[in-house]
Amino acid sequence: MAGTSGVPSLGLSLQMRAGDLVFDIASGDLDLVVEQAALSQALELAIETQIGTDRLNVNFGFDRLSVGAYAYGIHTRKEYVKMQLVRCVTADRRVRDVREIFFEDDPRFFELRQVAPSAQDEIAASARASREFTVYVIVDTIADDPVTVQAGTTLG
Repeated sequence: MAGTSGVPSLGLSLQMRAGDLVFDIASGDLDLVVEQAALSQALELAIETQIGTDRLNVNFGFDRLSVGAYAYGIHTRKEYVKMQLVRCVTADRRVRDVREIFFEDDPRFFELRQVAPSAQDEIAASARASREFTVYVIVDTIADDPVTVQAGTTLG
């Protein structure tokens, strides 16, 4: 589906917040999200959905339950999450490629967010202690625009 400028469209969807549709009181209608916001919302929904729970598409979603199923170390679990994220987000036809995946305790996160070196150890220690990590996925789209998706995962 191409937009009016000849660039492929990233679509539109009903806006959701915390799993609920958003109603715009001013217009008296449901809110929409378009283009990058629509794709980002769709990818977040796919990541938040446990694979196999959608009766119409059992391959839709992210395999969150298997992350902690085996007694592997944190590095192996992170690699498993990365593989699952690639499988999950590339199932969407609007995603051309996965550019990058990194966690909040990775050097790449600190580089992109320009986190002061004095705060890096504290952020990494906090994430590792709680075993709840935020992961960032940067994808290239069919419209040649990068989209960043943020998701949380527990690695323990």
